[in-house]
Amino acid sequence: MDLPESIKGLCFNSFSVLNESERSVVMFGEEEYRRQLDLENDDAPCWVTDSGETHGFVGWNPQCIPTIDYIVWKIENLEKIRKGKLN
Repeated sequence: MDLPESIKGLCFNSFSVLNESERSVVMFGEEEYRRQLDLENDDAPCWVTDSGETHGFVGWNPQCIPTIDYIVWKIENLEKIRKGKLN
C-alpha cells in the first residue's frame, strides 16, 4: 500500500494523533486490519464492548474500521478538530 503524502510528510508524528485502529490501518492496510479483527466470529474480542451494564440486553456494537481516506482527512484537518470547529 502506498501511503498518502499527508501521512508520509508527518512520518511517525502522525501516530500521536491517531487512535489504535487508525494506526493499524496505516501500518497494515485496511484489508489486513479487517482480517486481524476476525469480524466473522461473533465471539471475537473486537465485538466486546464494556457498556457498564450487568444484565439485560446491552446491544451490539460493531467495530468501526477507519479508511485511509478518513485518516488523511483527520490529519489534514487536525487544527480545526483541536479548535472544535470540526467534530
